[in-house]
Amino acid sequence: MSAPPAARVSCRQIAAADLPAVADLLHAGFPKRPRSYWVEGLQRLTLNHAPEGYPKYGYLLQSGGEVVGVLLLVFSARDDGSGPVLRGNVSSWHVRPAFRAYAPLLVLRAIRHAAARYLNVSPAPETLPIITAQGFRQFSRGVFAALPMLARSGTARLHANAAQWRAADIPHADLRLLSDHAAFGCLSLWCETRQGGQPLIFRRRRIKPGGIPCAHLIYCRSLEDLEAVAGPVGRYLALRGMPLMLVACDRALRGVPGRLFPDKLPMYFKGAESPRQGDLSYTEAALLGM
Repeated sequence: MSAPPAARVSCRQIAAADLPAVADLLHAGFPKRPRSYWVEGLQRLTLNHAPEGYPKYGYLLQSGGEVVGVLLLVFSARDDGSGPVLRGNVSSWHVRPAFRAYAPLLVLRAIRHAAARYLNVSPAPETLPIITAQGFRQFSRGVFAALPMLARSGTARLHANAAQWRAADIPHADLRLLSDHAAFGCLSLWCETRQGGQPLIFRRRRIKPGGIPCAHLIYCRSLEDLEAVAGPVGRYLALRGMPLMLVACDRALRGVPGRLFPDKLPMYFKGAESPRQGDLSYTEAALLGM
């Protein structure tokens, strides 16, 4: 396959004015997804507060004034308890066949920020050799499908809206986490027990089109914290039409009925420190769904 002349192709950040063309190109690359899926996802990405100096949407390839390639990025910066963490989620990408020779430009531009920890939470199988060569390593290799409503864990009070969060006097960092993800369309919960409070975030999804509705875990402080409140949280979710909970992790949740599917939905990272399982906040899992 011959590539177009290099002078005709440029790589730059995606701007708000590019979003309709970006949605068109992603729909062409992922035809099983309706165009509305990408339009809505890009609208949510508009709500994300990317750190100053980092792209808000990602990068595109342009030729003759036309968008011919795109790679979405979700950048975030917050304190995860061990200090400030800058993360970049390398998300959906597509390049028109005639311009595939320039696809590495997108990836190299995307991962050039040395201070960031990069995540790839939905790599296509055929891209695994490529991202491994780029320095990505696996940090999660399975999915636990749980029926948490059957767990025998203790009691908890769940607060699901901004008025309840304010009344609960939630720490500012947790309040921002919950508020941001509620704006992304997630179910954001503040869970209170005798031991204290914790944020829990889920996204409604179906395993397959027309399949069983479930709650995909987006955020918990730790798998152990989730196990401690699985029963009341599971019953809360079941009453809202989500009897099944999906957790991306390497082990079964203790005391929670379910089944572990190893080597399902592998996730990768690039950086000095491995991400924590149970934290998919500010990623495509939260903004786009998976």
